[in-house]
Amino acid sequence: MNPSSLNLRTLFALPEDAPAAAGSVEWQPLRERLAREAKTIQWPAAMPDLAAKIGALFDVELPALFVSSWEKANEIQQALAESEKTSGEIRTVQLAEHVWTGTYHPFIDVKLKSVPVKRIQFAVEISATLDGIELRIRNGAIEKIEAGSCEFEGRIKYEDLTIAEKKAGPLPLRDIFLGAPPANPPRADSA
Repeated sequence: MNPSSLNLRTLFALPEDAPAAAGSVEWQPLRERLAREAKTIQWPAAMPDLAAKIGALFDVELPALFVSSWEKANEIQQALAESEKTSGEIRTVQLAEHVWTGTYHPFIDVKLKSVPVKRIQFAVEISATLDGIELRIRNGAIEKIEAGSCEFEGRIKYEDLTIAEKKAGPLPLRDIFLGAPPANPPRADSA
């Protein structure tokens, strides 16, 4: 995928150093909960800084999430398989309006001396309505995505805490895959 394509951090407008961002109201309940949970761990030294690692969990590109789900669709699977047999030939698959839903579970395992003591796991729930998409397939892979637009709705949760919620769109898919900022930059709404 294009290294500058839209990712979850950008979509939800998460600060670079989330959840440590000063003044970040939406992350305050998470910081408090993690602080309480960390007290139960017998750290051999000061608690490591988890903020950068937690923030990096949301650097997942949206195109990667879409492509992984599209590759499971029967029509697309068939086109991918057939394109592997016909080297260099381009196949086109039209996708009508459809809804893509998914839950992504990024996590960090906290270990002491290689022994797991705590898993910090998030749930990123996304629903996207995609319209007018054309997939170009060659050599067993989705090579290019043409046209189309997308409307998003999603939330990030840690256990029962909602950290961020977002509605955005319609966004041109070209901007999502090429990383151009949307006309109205996404903002995370605090829970």
